[in-house]
Parts: sequence; structure tokens; C-alpha cells
Amino acid sequence: MHRFYSPYILLLAVVALGGCGQGSSADPYGEGATPADFSQLKLSQTVNDPRVKNELDRLEAENSLPTQIADSYRSQTDPTTEDPIFNFLRGTDARTVEDALTDSGHWWNPKSPGRDLLVSAQGQDFLAAWDAQRKAGRNVLLQPKARFPVDLESGILADPSWTSTIHCLARAELLEAANQASQNNMSEAMTAAAYALAYADQLNQVPTLPARNSAAAIREETLVTLRSLLRHPQFSAGQLRTLETVLKQTMQRWPSDTELWKADRATGLHFLEMIRAGLLASLLTREEYDAMMASGEFAKLASSISRNLTTDQAFYLDAMKDIVAAADKPYYQRVAGLAAISDALNLAQTTDKYPTVSGDFLLSGMHAQQASLSKDKSRMTIWLAAVQAANGHPPEPMPIIDFSGRPAEIRDEPGQIVASFEGIPGDIPNLVIPKFETN
Repeated sequence: MHRFYSPYILLLAVVALGGCGQGSSADPYGEGATPADFSQLKLSQTVNDPRVKNELDRLEAENSLPTQIADSYRSQTDPTTEDPIFNFLRGTDARTVEDALTDSGHWWNPKSPGRDLLVSAQGQDFLAAWDAQRKAGRNVLLQPKARFPVDLESGILADPSWTSTIHCLARAELLEAANQASQNNMSEAMTAAAYALAYADQLNQVPTLPARNSAAAIREETLVTLRSLLRHPQFSAGQLRTLETVLKQTMQRWPSDTELWKADRATGLHFLEMIRAGLLASLLTREEYDAMMASGEFAKLASSISRNLTTDQAFYLDAMKDIVAAADKPYYQRVAGLAAISDALNLAQTTDKYPTVSGDFLLSGMHAQQASLSKDKSRMTIWLAAVQAANGHPPEPMPIIDFSGRPAEIRDEPGQIVASFEGIPGDIPNLVIPKFETN
């Protein structure tokens, strides 16, 4: 199970908690336990191993246990937004949303960002299907300190499908941008693109990987659309100044990764707690569970985990302590620490002390996930610097790119600014921005 790449996985039903593995007779949760109950870490708190006990005590002192992380999110958001946002988001069937995302994803193929704006029959159908929600979403979702239905107490069992609805709304805004541009209404087109970015800004404030990954996907698709808007014959100096303002707002609101990885650690502790309660199967997708039961691998996995669970939890807490401590640093300064964790896991794999939960679940893909988030931030940094240069005031000095540690590469050429994304994964084409004499 690659947790970091599966924000929309379908987990076994919550009712399966009582039947997919039995806890001990001393189980403090009881038969009626809900996923959120396990955020209390009643079993983990009884572990006598000082490697686990001391770290849990430290996390409690700094308000970083799962229930404390959830309380912190609530304290930083506006409770008056919770009901209207919940009511708005719950009206759409999760499977319908996922199908809509899957069917429309190719429209923003990042490998062809220079193509014409998308105004296809399918695109018009998508826009028509989402238009009423798109207009309402501007008023409902873009509230200051919006409280989204995150359910941090439920860890990996929390339903992240609400982020898909926001992703669909952002795509509808990008289709609206294309629609307006086809009618030469460039101010309206820029407004729609700005709303799409605003949804990504909102998701960035939510300390969960599903939210941050959806935000990154929305930004990537928005930048594809903006490349086409820049090439529109009616694009003007006024729109370029508007674009600078929008991008600057995005970067000013960019959060530290510290809260994200603190919350992710809380999710990991919740995961380990459910395993201690004998509920490993409830943490797998149904497909994973069925396949492992059919092959006999589930019993082997459960046995492997149970042999080293305390050592496993100690390894995880130690690794996450380093990850959280480095979260304020740019990615290029985190690489060595992330590689050290991977090396330790690779070394342990040759012994009988391999931390299965840490290595195969909780830390699986950690380095790749951090690289992906850094690519997102680096791309936006380069865009802002390039737009500032096109508007006649390039940043001095050029910003350092989070991924590479090198200054942004911006060239001032006759009539245009050219920005390079060299050194950032993905083979991103150069960005070309027109200059206007009135800038």
C-alpha cells in the first residue's frame, strides 16, 4: 500500500472494525469503537519501552498527539464555516466525482502546455454539469479560515473525497477561463483562473497529504491554462499585472511544512494504534485485503508486524522527529536526512528487526512525496519571478528554488521573458511571457 500516492483509496467499511482482527481481552476501546476513538492512543500510552514512552511524552508536551493536532486545526479555523461547507460538499456522490476527475484529467496534460485553450464539447458538458456548484462554491468555500471536513482524529480512515469535489470545481473554473477567453473576455478569464488558484490556496492550509496533493494538482492544471492565456492575442498588460498579484498572494499564503508533517505523524500514530488493537485489516483497501487473504500473505504480514511492533513504532517516531525538525528547511537541505532514513530501512531489511509498518506503510514514498511538494512550490516560485520580470521589476536577488537550491533562471529577451525549469523533475518546458511597453 503506497499511502502517499493514494489519497482517494476506498477503505474497508468502518463497520469492519469489529470483525477484521480482534484486540486483546484488555482492549480499552470496546466493540463500539469508531476510528476517531483510536486517536486517544490508549494502547500506545501503555508501552513501557522508553524509546516510545519518552517520545510520546515529548509530543504531548508540545501538543502534537493526534487529539491535540485535531484541536489545533479547529482552533485555527472558523467554526461558523463548518456547517455551510459540510452541507455544500456532501451533496455530491463521491464515485461520481472520482469518475469526473478521471475522465477529464487528460484535458490538462502538462506535457503539452503550449496548446490552444480547451473549448471542446466534452469541456462544455463538464462546465455545464458543474456550473451551478462552481458559482456557489465561490461564496461558500473561499471563506477566511474555512473549516473543511478533515476529521484528523480518524487518521488514514478519514474520508478525503471532499478534496476531489474542490478539484472538480477548480477544473470548472479553468474551463470557464477557456470559455471566456474564446469570447475575448480576458478579464473574466483571468478571474476564473484566479478562483482556481484560490481553491488550491485554501487546500494548502489543510495539514493533510490528500489536501496538499490536490492543491498541487490544481496549480499544475491552472498553470497549463495560464500558459495558453499568455499566448492569447487579447492578453494585455493589465492582465499580466493581475496575474502577478494572484501569484504573489499564493506565495504569501504558502504554509510551512511543519504542521503538515506533524499532522502526518499523528496519522501514523493512529495507524499504529489500530494495529495494536488488532485491526490491521481495517487499514487496508478491500482489494489489498482480499488479495493477501487469498495468497496467505495477510497472516505472514500480521506475524511480521507483531514481532517487532514496539521497535517499529520507535523507529517511526525517531524518523518523524527528524522529518518534522527539518520541515522548515527547503527541500534541497532535507535530502540528506530523507536519504538516511531510506538507508536505515534498506539496511534493516536484511535483518529480522525490519520495521514493517514504518518501511512498507508509514514511510513508504516519504522522500518522493516531499520531492513532489517541493516541485510544486518551486514551479510557483519561478512563475512569480518571471511575471515580476515581465512587469518590469524582476526580484533582486533572484529567489532560490526550493528543489534545487539554485537561483531562478530568468532571461530578459526582446519582447519577452523566458524562464527555465531546469533541475526540477518533469521536463517542464520553458515559460515565455510577453512584455508590454506600458508595464
